[in-house]
Amino acid sequence: MPRFFSCWVRSLTFVAAGCSAVMAAPDARRLSYGKHLAQECTTCHRIDGTDNGIPSIVGLDPEYFAGTIGFYQRGERTNQAMESVAQSLDEEQVAALAAYYASLPK
Repeated sequence: MPRFFSCWVRSLTFVAAGCSAVMAAPDARRLSYGKHLAQECTTCHRIDGTDNGIPSIVGLDPEYFAGTIGFYQRGERTNQAMESVAQSLDEEQVAALAAYYASLPK
């Protein structure tokens, strides 16, 4: 299988797996876990939604959030800080963060 096609299939598999976890209805425990994990995110991403050169992530669609994290995990988007953070997250952590940020008003 050509390398490009293999990477593409792995990407689709990750996104499909991630979306199933993200699309699950957020419960209080997942939101609480997401809020806890978000403490690291607020070092750069402002919780009030202000874009100070670093994009706001409050109110993002959970699938979009998870997909974006996946781009950084796979190296399809580059930013040293985001790659490091994204690669440290497992699927449940991404889902919790996605649910938490989606629950915040824009």
